[in-house]
Amino acid sequence: MIDVAAELPVRAPVELGARQRFHLVVLVAGVGFGLTAPFTALLVVGLGGSPSWAAYVVSSIGLSLLLVDFLGTRFVPRVSSRTALTVSLLVFGVGCLFSAATTSWEVVGLARVLQGFGTSLFMGGGIALAVRLVGEHTRGRAIGTFNAFWFLGVATGPLGGGLIAAAAPGPDGLRLLFGVCGAVNLAGAVAAWFLAPRWVSAVRPRLGLPAGLGVRGRRMWSVLVLTGLGQAVRAGLALTLVPLLGEQLGMGWVPLGLALFALAVTDVATMHFGGGLSDRYGRLLPLAAALAWGTVAVTALATVVRGPVAFTFGALATGVTVGATWVVPATMTIDLAETPETAVAAYRIACDIGMLAGGLFAGAGIAVGGVHTALAATAALLFGGLLLTLSVRETLPAPQEELVPMPSPEEFTALATNSDISLTPQRLSQAYATHARYRPDLERLRALPLPFTEPVTEPATALAWISGGDKE
Repeated sequence: MIDVAAELPVRAPVELGARQRFHLVVLVAGVGFGLTAPFTALLVVGLGGSPSWAAYVVSSIGLSLLLVDFLGTRFVPRVSSRTALTVSLLVFGVGCLFSAATTSWEVVGLARVLQGFGTSLFMGGGIALAVRLVGEHTRGRAIGTFNAFWFLGVATGPLGGGLIAAAAPGPDGLRLLFGVCGAVNLAGAVAAWFLAPRWVSAVRPRLGLPAGLGVRGRRMWSVLVLTGLGQAVRAGLALTLVPLLGEQLGMGWVPLGLALFALAVTDVATMHFGGGLSDRYGRLLPLAAALAWGTVAVTALATVVRGPVAFTFGALATGVTVGATWVVPATMTIDLAETPETAVAAYRIACDIGMLAGGLFAGAGIAVGGVHTALAATAALLFGGLLLTLSVRETLPAPQEELVPMPSPEEFTALATNSDISLTPQRLSQAYATHARYRPDLERLRALPLPFTEPVTEPATALAWISGGDKE
């Protein structure tokens, strides 16, 4: 969510410890956002909603996300980073308190939409600040680390949420969980105000339609589809189908929370290491491997998993795909976009559409044939994402060879002197002009894989080569 019209620096001056404090705020926010994330669908069902409506409620957060990301490309990035993070936690916390106070699942849906406004402020402002705090060659790692700290906090949610919900029977335990979550977010807002790095844009924030995103070409559109797929997998699979499957297997809040915690652990680990690995080894292999792995894991959940132990291992395996499809497409978008700023804006919009589509897809699958049918359809969707990834090919730019800089006239004179070459000032000027004129041709020749430029290390071999008449 970066305004392409605003001339924002790639890296702002970073005070000592700014990134550490920022990551601490992100960690606390992750705890607040994650305590109830996998239990929202279960609260809807517990308050009388159907599993299909539970999927729709989970994905309804995408409505507010899309609204802010679509109209706020010139607003959110220009808001003070400290203000954006603080307000986001306040809004999300208020939504949690609404869910805790109600006995109607419809109100939970409305509160979920409210929470989306807080999430959009946090993700838009947070990712933009994470990129600004690092150099241009470590953006993939910066995005991966930002998401890893956030989801490290989120990872405490399933297990902690299960323990809190177990304090009271049925929906009352879940409502208690939402009340605790609201309090955590309010505390996180205070931490964000005092600890978050302060970055203020010189351009005034304003609402408006996005412009100049530079989304052109089949590969760029395909990468945005993969971005949406990652969000669909998170909303439809990790936050809806997997928790509902655990409930169908008769798991209690604590065992279910433990299984979802296992999913979150592999999710966080994949995000943390996946960003750095994609910077080093390319984007294609990690994403393709994760999608293939996810196809197998989700197929197993849909067909052979029938007990709590197998369910826990299936959730653990699924986390790899959930994490990779979140981080790697984001860096692929930056690779192909005209500027990193436009990439973040296009990425966020694609995420929101994917989140809505994921919930609708999961709800439709449940309505047609139940949770197992929806899981089988999700496995087919992951396989389609694998084929699309292979068609996009590698997006990581090839490293450019650093050329030796052209010496200045003074440096050229020193080189000649050090080589015991005595030239008059006029001849030295002519030599320098000749060197400058033919330097591009010399650099092109250096890049050619010529077979006769092998180094000669033995004087006798060199003399034999000259005497053979090959010196010309």
